[in-house]
Amino acid sequence: MNLFTLAAHNLFRKPFRTAALVLAVGIATAAVFATATLMHGIERSVDHGFSKLGADLMVVPRGTMVGMERALLTGEPSTFYMQADLAEEVSALQGVNTVASQLFLTTADAEHCIVGDAFLVGFDRESDFTVMPWVNERLNREMQPGDVVVGGASQFELGESVYYYGRYFTVYGKLDRTGIGLSDNAIFLDLADAYALADASRDYDDVELGFGRGDISAVLVRLEGGANADHVRFALAQNPNISVVTAGNVVTGVRQNVVALFAGTALLTGVLIVGNVLMISAIFSTIINERRRELGLLRAIGARKGRVFNLVLTESAMLGAAGGLAGVALGLVLLRMFSRTIVFHLELLNIPFLWPPVENIALMGGAAVAMALLVATLGASYPAVSGARLEPYDAIRAGE
Repeated sequence: MNLFTLAAHNLFRKPFRTAALVLAVGIATAAVFATATLMHGIERSVDHGFSKLGADLMVVPRGTMVGMERALLTGEPSTFYMQADLAEEVSALQGVNTVASQLFLTTADAEHCIVGDAFLVGFDRESDFTVMPWVNERLNREMQPGDVVVGGASQFELGESVYYYGRYFTVYGKLDRTGIGLSDNAIFLDLADAYALADASRDYDDVELGFGRGDISAVLVRLEGGANADHVRFALAQNPNISVVTAGNVVTGVRQNVVALFAGTALLTGVLIVGNVLMISAIFSTIINERRRELGLLRAIGARKGRVFNLVLTESAMLGAAGGLAGVALGLVLLRMFSRTIVFHLELLNIPFLWPPVENIALMGGAAVAMALLVATLGASYPAVSGARLEPYDAIRAGE
């Protein structure tokens, strides 16, 4: 009988105890796997989303930074305005390569808007570097007045007609999914069309957009290669009427929220892992005591200490592998079942989320199984050494 067959036979002799150990390891593995998947999804979403944003800095009216960050991360409509001539002042600063203006507006919850409380973003197509370069799907023609580009999470399809404040638009393109709320949920239209909507809104008594021609909401800034972002920020800070948003500001805020959210989970997971090591050590110590006679007989018929040691570790490794695989499967089921709830609660905390690719999830699953193997073998190491050191005669007599 080879080592693996003997180890499997020993485990099946006590099915309830084996199942309990597999379950314990599986729960810890599921916690590690699910937490790692969520954190990787958040990190990927932040990195992927802000790389697509294309701007090094964003200039917004003073006092609106929180609203801007929330709009960026969740796509929640946020409206504020300043004079458009600020874009020219920003573009004149040393180190600035190009700027692009954007105008934020929302739709009304009324019959003249196809969707209420939607986030519309007007952009200047001539200077734009943050919208059109990332269009994933588009109609087979150039974009023209009356066209809109929808975010990656939008329900609208190419060529579909949408209407806001009684004006009809054609869905020209759709952005790639990024996990950043602004890019995924907003609807982008030409700046001239946005101003036309402001005029159209005055025809309805239930709403009037609070801006006029010549107003903008944000100036997106791309710096020259090698330019010092801190120097540009310092120059912009001399204007008391504006605030500067950077990807670093937003990412820092996201990471603080992530730490606050997952601190308790990480602590609980650590306790589970340590608890599993101690539990496996205690149970395998009990197993060694129960099987002293059996181990003594093995030694008496010629089995070396190393074979006894390997037998115990093989049993623990089998438990770890089974628990690890069960834990990954459990983690996948839980993530699948509560995916909508997870994304919803993360958005409430201004934490963007994009599910990792299948290959990344597979790698994290493999790492979680490897961790389960390590926990199981580490826990059984001391009992395995104790079992290997048993003297055959004393072990046989003690087991009688």
